[in-house]
Order: sequence, then structure tokens, then C-alpha cells
Amino acid sequence: MAQLPRPGFSLIELLVTLAVLTILISTAMPALAEFIDRQRASAYLRQFSQHLAYARVAATSSNLPVQLCPYEEGECTTDWQRLPLQLNLLYPAPGEKKLLREIAPVYAAHSLSYNRSAVTFRRDGSLNGFENGTFYYCPQARYQWHYRMTLNQAGRGRLLQIDQPCPV
Repeated sequence: MAQLPRPGFSLIELLVTLAVLTILISTAMPALAEFIDRQRASAYLRQFSQHLAYARVAATSSNLPVQLCPYEEGECTTDWQRLPLQLNLLYPAPGEKKLLREIAPVYAAHSLSYNRSAVTFRRDGSLNGFENGTFYYCPQARYQWHYRMTLNQAGRGRLLQIDQPCPV
């Protein structure tokens, strides 16, 4: 009586398959890591841009200034990288604020920088004097791209992805 072949794979077939998969994964991982970082940066900046637009609308609709800044111990700081960003409605009395929204800090391996400690939208939606400037969102140093968001004096932002290393 003839012996029927057993279903399944031989040890050699399994080892060859694992070797091919290991080679494919090891070549794809760097590209996948950059793709994930790019998506993470893009999602954060879309959310950040929406919050800036919301701050502008909140200032005009409430007829009160709205401030965006990294907030720690009741004060605005220049640490855009590590701290959550808060949108606060500033009341007419000094020191009175109402929290509107809070934005989580950027991913730990990335950085966000701005040339001021706060952005304040006036009642007409424009920025306080000389608060216009450029936000730089930089991924890990090995990537050849970064994002730049420029805020003009009217309070409008323009987001660009730049295919060069981060200048900051």
C-alpha cells in the first residue's frame, strides 16, 4: 500500500519562509517608522490648526481675547515642546481666565517651537501686536522634512510641509 503524503510544511520550507520574511521586515521597518512619524506629525498639526481657528472664532464671538500658550503653574511659559497647550478666554478683570480647550503635548521624540510664549487673539480675531510668527514642528533629527505653520497678524495660519531638515 502506498503511503500518502502528510499535510503540512517541512522544516526547511518553514526556515526559508522565515528567512525571507525577516529580510522583508528588516528592509521595511525604517520606511514604516518614518511613515508613522509623518502621520503622527500631520495629525497633530491638523488638530493644532483647528484649535487656532477655534481660538480666533471664540475671540470674535465672545468679544473677549483668547490666549493660546503652554501653561504651567498658572503662567504661560515658552516650553511649547513638553507642556500641554491651553486655550483660555481672558476676562476683562486682570488674571481671570476660563479654560476653553487643552491640546496634548507633542510626541516626545518630536519638537514644537515658537518665537513667543503665547498667542493672543484680540476681539476682532487678529493677533496682539508682534505675536505673529512661525511654529516649527520637527520630527526626529534623521528625517529630511518638517512642518512650518505661519501665523499672520490677522490671526490666520498657513501650514506647509517642507522637505528639508528642520532649521531649528
